[in-house]
Amino acid sequence: MRYAVYFCPAPASALAALGRDWLSVELAAHGIPGIPLTRWNAMLADVRRYGWHATLRSPFTLSPDVDLNDLRQALQVVARSHAPINLPLRCARLAGFPALRPVGDCKAVNALAAACIEAVEPLRLPLAETDFQRRASGLDAIETHYLGRYGYPYVFERYRFHMTLSAPASVEEERALQRWLSLRASMLPTARLDALTLCVEPSPGAAFEPLERIALQKVSVA
Repeated sequence: MRYAVYFCPAPASALAALGRDWLSVELAAHGIPGIPLTRWNAMLADVRRYGWHATLRSPFTLSPDVDLNDLRQALQVVARSHAPINLPLRCARLAGFPALRPVGDCKAVNALAAACIEAVEPLRLPLAETDFQRRASGLDAIETHYLGRYGYPYVFERYRFHMTLSAPASVEEERALQRWLSLRASMLPTARLDALTLCVEPSPGAAFEPLERIALQKVSVA
């Protein structure tokens, strides 16, 4: 069993509605113009499994000597020391992936992600050597260090807040995605990151499921 700490938009928000449309039964059954259905389902397979989210702390396994309550308490400490964050999001690319990315200052969300990394670190089981070797391929020296130290290479200054839209796409496929998404994304109100969502992968390869939303509680100073 693995856990992850994500930003999942509030169910009643416009961003959540966009995610429901993007992953809807209708699109799953028909795809979008310009992308064959089989390819479409392959492109969205991981998005559907991991859910409509942005990663704050990537999936991890708890150490045998800690339990879920320890994890909850650690995240509650983070939540009490961070205020909700407003994030305008737009379609962009990140390492070849189509994604929603913030526009403007990312200092607050970067600090929140760093706090989640540090809170989880004493509780997680280190990567097995075989997993480390598999994931280290293609990383630079800093990312390799972070992978060994934190079990994930894209942390701290290498962290980029994003909501993945699909697997890497060709130029033609990305144009088709943009035709469907661009107007909808441009009409999104500013997203509000107001809670940490603790998610669980019940068994290897299963879809991640939201387990608990932990509200950010620090009052912003105007």
